[in-house]
Amino acid sequence: MTSSSDASIDIFSAALLKAPVPLDEATFALSAYCQNRALHLDVELRLLDDLASRVITPSFLGIATLLFEELGFAGNNLDYFNPRNSYLEQVLESRKGIPISLAVVMLEVCRRCGVEACGIGMPGHFLVGDKDDATQLLDPFRGKIISSVEAENLFAYLNPSAEFQPEFLEETSNSTILLRMLNNLRLIHNKQKSTEDLIRVLDLMVCWESPPLGEVKQLAAALDSLGKTDQAARRLEEIAARSTGETKQQIESLSTQFWRRLN
Repeated sequence: MTSSSDASIDIFSAALLKAPVPLDEATFALSAYCQNRALHLDVELRLLDDLASRVITPSFLGIATLLFEELGFAGNNLDYFNPRNSYLEQVLESRKGIPISLAVVMLEVCRRCGVEACGIGMPGHFLVGDKDDATQLLDPFRGKIISSVEAENLFAYLNPSAEFQPEFLEETSNSTILLRMLNNLRLIHNKQKSTEDLIRVLDLMVCWESPPLGEVKQLAAALDSLGKTDQAARRLEEIAARSTGETKQQIESLSTQFWRRLN
């Protein structure tokens, strides 16, 4: 399947409605939309299929060994904040990424091989868990199998003023993984003051049903800052139509404010 960049947001939105959310489809769609490129979904999915076909030992350890020791997937220490580290097809090509994008590679190869794995959204550092052995975790950035005790020590190192909570090592849903990837990109583009790139990220962040008001307001403000006030008002109307309660009313009120400024 080949689609334009604009069509990729429809594929992303449709993926969010599935149960479970197909992480591979949604992540490739995310990448295409954020880079304003065409999505070649069938071709890109085959990149993961090809990786899975190279697995000789279909186990958590066997797949981790293939990806991170034999094939050289690793964390990008030299250019950590490059947005390319969050784009799945770029990570598959360069074999460099950040913890969460490398985790997606591991998760999707495991799924294709029938190995039960899950994302572990520990604050500050994403991990992958072995569902058959809760004591076994993968730190994808270092390509190393670690214990829960080592994960707790890693958290303490990264967050010296915070207290570790056992729930930090609980399974993270695919939907939450996508939001975390988008938030990483939002932080990067905010820091770089790249408004056009930021808008594309926010476009995806408001695809969820009844999206958070903060992201909605940020999207409208970003569009308005580029002189796209009418586009901001229309986007707010569309989001309000699928929101509920007080949030719906607040978004409708904000949309009205934008339209009044145009009259």
